[in-house]
Amino acid sequence: MNRCLLIAVAMQVACGDRESGLPRTDSPLIGSQMSQVAWERLDTLAVLGSGPEWSESPLYRVSDAVLDNERNTVFLVNGGNSELIRYDIGDGQIHSIGRRGRGPGEFGRPLWMEPHGPDSLLVYDRDLTQFSVFSRSGGFGRTFRVPGIGLRGRQPAALTRMGTGLWAATSSGLPQVLMVPETPAGTKARDTLAIVAITAEGNVGDTVARVPHALWERLPDPTSFNIRRDEDAGGAMISGGGGRLFIATFADSLEVFEYLVADGPDARLLNPVAVGAPRQGVVQVFASREGTLWIGEDQSAGESTVLHAFRPGEDEWVLAGSLALDGSVQILDAAQARIVLLHRDSLGIETVVIARASGTR
Repeated sequence: MNRCLLIAVAMQVACGDRESGLPRTDSPLIGSQMSQVAWERLDTLAVLGSGPEWSESPLYRVSDAVLDNERNTVFLVNGGNSELIRYDIGDGQIHSIGRRGRGPGEFGRPLWMEPHGPDSLLVYDRDLTQFSVFSRSGGFGRTFRVPGIGLRGRQPAALTRMGTGLWAATSSGLPQVLMVPETPAGTKARDTLAIVAITAEGNVGDTVARVPHALWERLPDPTSFNIRRDEDAGGAMISGGGGRLFIATFADSLEVFEYLVADGPDARLLNPVAVGAPRQGVVQVFASREGTLWIGEDQSAGESTVLHAFRPGEDEWVLAGSLALDGSVQILDAAQARIVLLHRDSLGIETVVIARASGTR
């Protein structure tokens, strides 16, 4: 694996303090070559924090984000309060979009959010099993359902958008669908993900791939229907950007497959991406809007996270560099040298950090 520049950025929790930022640390050089990744140092633009209580605001159970760099804005899915948050990076103003409920413009449990053209957002609600379209100013547009999603427990495990196409990795069913109370104890059932394209009208295209996902086991409990997930059995996830759809599968090792996506519901399989990463410790596979592939690796049982950036070379994907950050960190969105990171501490307190590569705007 290529030698890389390792950037140490200390994460700090800030609850409601809009003036707080991350301590900025100069980047120590590892090896003899300078990293080609743009993120040689992170400049903090904003830190938003909260705590693991329903009554605490503004953030709880943040699950997704969309950067709008032209408007200097970020949108967050605030699942704990069943709302979207629009945060204006320049002036620090926070505006809520939607609320808990079952009516137009309301949410049960919003989960995924993707850009929907230059002026709209597309949000998937897991509880209501429906998609909603909102303007970026907060106005409600419409709601639609997708055939098959929500029936018999089928839920998207991941969504990603490129051009006019929305790609979904849809689970084959919840454990209660895969097994029933009469299922003998010790029985195991494997969930699979079907990767499909969803059109703007809500129709489903052909299945691009089927990959193994969660492995569930029926536990010996005569008084209740008890099922557990085997966390060591691997899983799968998808992400997309730069005209490429990435499908990652976890078993004994991490395998990433690259699909070339046209502006529509078609995808063509390219060569697998050789990332040279073991399965153990990998917590995220993410693609920026421009197509940089990020592999998130947990180290020291959540004490730190390393984000490896890969870029396409002439014949293969190459490691461009890495970012090392304290704590448990997940990328929510990345575009045009800006990044949104979700940090969780040992108590589950969530902090959202909006940053940019040093020297950029």
